[in-house]
Amino acid sequence: MRVATWRGGSEFTVDTVDDPSPGPGQVVLKVHSSGICGTDIHKTQGLFPGTPPEVLGHEFTGPVVEIGEGVESSILGKVVVCSLNAACGECEGCKTWSAMHCEREPRMAGGFAEYVLVDQRQAHIVPDGLDPETASMTEPAACVVSCLNMIGDLEQGCDALVVGGGLLGLLTVGILKLRGAGRVILSEPNPKRLAMGKQFGADVLNDPTKDDLGELVNDLTGGYGVKIGAEAVGVPQLVANVSKMIRPRGNLVLVGVNPVGSPLPVDLYDLHYREITVGGAFGAGDAFAEALGTLPRLNLKGVVSDRYPLEEITQAFAASAGGEGVKYMIAPHD
Repeated sequence: MRVATWRGGSEFTVDTVDDPSPGPGQVVLKVHSSGICGTDIHKTQGLFPGTPPEVLGHEFTGPVVEIGEGVESSILGKVVVCSLNAACGECEGCKTWSAMHCEREPRMAGGFAEYVLVDQRQAHIVPDGLDPETASMTEPAACVVSCLNMIGDLEQGCDALVVGGGLLGLLTVGILKLRGAGRVILSEPNPKRLAMGKQFGADVLNDPTKDDLGELVNDLTGGYGVKIGAEAVGVPQLVANVSKMIRPRGNLVLVGVNPVGSPLPVDLYDLHYREITVGGAFGAGDAFAEALGTLPRLNLKGVVSDRYPLEEITQAFAASAGGEGVKYMIAPHD
């Protein structure tokens, strides 16, 4: 089969390797869609840990075409979407932290390939009526769900701010609205992304290059600030900016992944004084199944900006890093 191998920097090669063969408890799926994640981009930019050579891609879906010993034959032919690891559910990492921190089960991904081998426990059957391309966005949706779950029950009707209109930001807007948030402000300089915020339920749109976001938040909230402030880009200075717009006893939510070694560029006394809770979640946590059930309730029309074959993965990464669209897919069999 063919795989796209990251060689470091922005270099990829398309290589031929042996077809995967499932062992006990494993399945092989034929990749229909594999999304380019922001962390994939950040690996190529040296902003997220990664060691080439590596087959990237962890947001993938497709039909099961082969199964190993001990796997129910009924899953053959089913379209599945896969979490990043199987998670044993028994180690300290699983019990006290989340599935993403399992100490026993390796992470099995590599979705920029024609076929992928995974543990059957990673494979979640896509519900009827949800197309495979949309289902491949379960993992980023789970990242958002996991972040918001850490807040606990959402204060119904509260004001919220989301900075960043990429896929994570749009999903944050949509899931906040589903959970009962009142007025949700989306701030994003890209006009296409910003306009898409409406279909996810954003009530107020802000282009920070044209209108001062801080003044807008002050005007809308009577100077108190928002209850929920979510930074969905992964830029430390934006985190600092958002922190200043949160009301006393509000929540600063780190949806975007900041580069390794990023300091917290805020006045810690100010956070202490206003009793701001700062939190984020590492990846999908334990929220994968919940996110898969949430996706059909969101309007994801037009979110996928383009699909690329394996041979054009370099162009696909360049387009994704350029930030013009929202989500780009690798489609090995198109």
